[in-house]
Amino acid sequence: MTLPARPTEFDARFLYFRMVGTKVTTFCDFNLQQPSAVSPSASAISLSVVPPSGVSPPAVSPPGVSPPVSTDSFAAAPTNVSLSGSAPLGISRSWIITERLSEEAVYLTQEDADDGCGSPMTVGKFLCHLEEDPTQIAFMRVYYQIPITGTEHAPPATRTQQVQPDEVCGEIEAFKLLMSQGCCSVPRLLGYCEKKQGEHDLVPGGYVKYIVWEKVPGEPLTEDFFWSLDPHKRKDIRAKFRDAFDRISGFRRGWPIRDKLPWSDTHYVAYMLANPPDKSDWPTRPGEWEL
Repeated sequence: MTLPARPTEFDARFLYFRMVGTKVTTFCDFNLQQPSAVSPSASAISLSVVPPSGVSPPAVSPPGVSPPVSTDSFAAAPTNVSLSGSAPLGISRSWIITERLSEEAVYLTQEDADDGCGSPMTVGKFLCHLEEDPTQIAFMRVYYQIPITGTEHAPPATRTQQVQPDEVCGEIEAFKLLMSQGCCSVPRLLGYCEKKQGEHDLVPGGYVKYIVWEKVPGEPLTEDFFWSLDPHKRKDIRAKFRDAFDRISGFRRGWPIRDKLPWSDTHYVAYMLANPPDKSDWPTRPGEWEL
């Protein structure tokens, strides 16, 4: 269910002022040696990183269990977790956030929360780079819990009561599942981290979740750009889209919902890769579609 945005006194763009220029440390607790979404030989961020001297990689979480949660304040960088034993089971790396690309807030009233709609949040997408190598660029998404509408200026003790039990992040789980199956149609997950907000943050004890994935070469394919191409190139893009769809179908909003969705050419229309005629029975008239 997509919840409508509601007016609020809270400015959800605060991530821009709180995040750009800060450092975030993430880790991975599973095998990252999968084919890149670029190509097996393409240049990408190295995944065989040796932890700095004196620092052990973070512990691995059992399947289905969220990673350890840091209780540092939001503005501070997460602390690496030490792991006893000889063989490294995870990779820890730090990222510097350089640019905010987008941010969108999901506002919820107390009634929404009581109805089981989850928790209100603001979600930001950023560019970042490895702390030790600014040429290694990646994307980062941040999920940050915000107060229920109308309680933005309530005492911290009131906002603390809005903390909910830890929820599994669907985007992380989708990345893990696709990577475990060696899917090369999606970018690689490079790390993630979950923290709790500090006592002076918006929802003391609320969640902050970070996800970092590789930035592959090229630009996002917009609808305008797609339709500016000649028919031969559009046909080639549709063929590549169908191949990728066969690899990653079965997900909805980051969650696996079934083994695989059956293919239908109507998916081209759903993803704006074909224009149907203005007729109610357009699915039965593929010969009249604009391709």
